[in-house]
Amino acid sequence: MKHWVFFWVVLLIAGTASATVEITVQSVNGLAEIRYKTTAEEPISAFALDIAVDAGDIIGISDFIRGESTAAAPGYGIFPASFSAAITVDPETGEVADWNPEDYTPLANPAHPGALGGLNTPGVTLEMGALYATAADAPALEGLLCKLTLSEAANVTIGLNEIRGGIVLKNATKAVEPVLGSALVTP
Repeated sequence: MKHWVFFWVVLLIAGTASATVEITVQSVNGLAEIRYKTTAEEPISAFALDIAVDAGDIIGISDFIRGESTAAAPGYGIFPASFSAAITVDPETGEVADWNPEDYTPLANPAHPGALGGLNTPGVTLEMGALYATAADAPALEGLLCKLTLSEAANVTIGLNEIRGGIVLKNATKAVEPVLGSALVTP
């Protein structure tokens, strides 16, 4: 009997110890929409993704939020790769006066180890995290991360950038089961 109880406890733990996270690309109005969806019960904390094309270059990035996630503008607007270069934090209050500098984007610096070439090359590395005060301000369990502009029709593939953490769940004890997409995008 003890063996059966142990078996059911292990099965229960194994069934709840992971979350699936889908990262997909869709061709919408000539842009590559990068979207996410998770089965986790809590929001994802961060993404580190490598996006590559098999023809031409990635020439632009748009439709991402900047700054803290709020109920009015939920999402992943904290960009570790460009935070220190673009964001000024008041040393006395810890507040950020402006989350919207033009150079504050989720693109990793191509000169940094493990990052892809950046805009105007066949690959970019994205780093996006969430910062929020309350559960009501948290990002949704699915949504848009950003849109990419391509120089020509190409197959777009998504990979995890493991050196930067890949996908990080709020509950670090849960394993991530990534499902990474690809699609043909025609500008």
